[in-house]
Amino acid sequence: MIQIATSWLLLLPVMFGIGWLASRWDLRLENRMDERERMRQQRSTFKGLSLLLNEQPDQAIETLVKIAQLDPETIELHFALGNLFRRRGETERAIRVHQHLANRDDLKPRDRDHAAYELGRDFLRAGLLDRAEASLNRVGEGKFAAPAKESLLEMYQIERDWKKAIVAASELEGLQGKSHHTEIAQFHCELGQEALRRKDLPEVEQSVQLALQAVPHHARALILQGDYLIAMDRPAQAIEVWAVIAKTHPAYMHLLADRWMAAHTTLNKADEGLSALCELLKTQASGELLDIVQKHMTQIRGAQAAEVMLVEVMQHSPSLSALSKLAETRLALAESNGTPERVSDLQATLSLLKQRTTSLARYTCGNCGFRARRFYWQCPGCNHWEAYSPRRSEGAVPSGPSM
Repeated sequence: MIQIATSWLLLLPVMFGIGWLASRWDLRLENRMDERERMRQQRSTFKGLSLLLNEQPDQAIETLVKIAQLDPETIELHFALGNLFRRRGETERAIRVHQHLANRDDLKPRDRDHAAYELGRDFLRAGLLDRAEASLNRVGEGKFAAPAKESLLEMYQIERDWKKAIVAASELEGLQGKSHHTEIAQFHCELGQEALRRKDLPEVEQSVQLALQAVPHHARALILQGDYLIAMDRPAQAIEVWAVIAKTHPAYMHLLADRWMAAHTTLNKADEGLSALCELLKTQASGELLDIVQKHMTQIRGAQAAEVMLVEVMQHSPSLSALSKLAETRLALAESNGTPERVSDLQATLSLLKQRTTSLARYTCGNCGFRARRFYWQCPGCNHWEAYSPRRSEGAVPSGPSM
């Protein structure tokens, strides 16, 4: 019996060793299986990429979806591929990739929101605005809520759906914690402008008030309010409103100077209105305001008065546009009582100046640098609001009207 017990004691280390070796073997076998699984997934990934490169997107997406189901981390691969397709202009491929993700039930809410957002961007890029809106509205609260709302805001502006744009901008303020009052005021002004064209004056008044609530003394809203008062046959009140612009936003007066003069003329106060515009020329002498004042000065006080005014402008704010207007005025005077030689000289000078000022006079966007002949509240290049300086960029000349 003692010998049997001793034998068992001797076998214990051997059995322990066999067990240890077996566990090591199992671990090694498991590692080999994991390695084979990883290799299989890598081969599947390469197969998917190969299918994409060989213009077989449907089979590629099917392969990549299988990979994603086996390893959720490859979802990021889908997003990367979809965004790559969109950047390259291959929107149909991008839509397929993101649509597969958006329709999957096994994704986490955050990834599902991401997919809905990217799909909405795809549809927006493709011009499928209804489908873009539906997809972006599927995005819940979280990381992609604000970007989705920004895309909706962009889309509503493309569609010129200003009411929805106002709602989106207001919601975006809550999501981002920053003001979108400028855009909201502009959207109300757009609605007011459309109503004015329809002669829906109550809606114009409401839009103006809402724009001024968003941004008090907003330049465009005040211009529109004056137009509303003119439509209501109240020119004196329109002048009062526009006088606020002359005081708070004088650089924008060229946008309404002709209407300002028409309102004063209606009240038999044309000379008074002209004097107010001449006063503004002390600080706003460049650009279209000078053109308008020169025109009305010639009509009301005559070419000689216009010449005196332009000489004064050239002394304190010399520019090619002022010089061109001075040449134009002096040509008109020469044609009535000057010599043929003087007329010929002035005609040649004016022709050269007009060529030069036509090429130089531009409104420039402060955001993207887009240049245009006319003033825009929203830049056609980058779609930013109030990015244009109200003053045209023009060439200056040495002081003095040397001609």
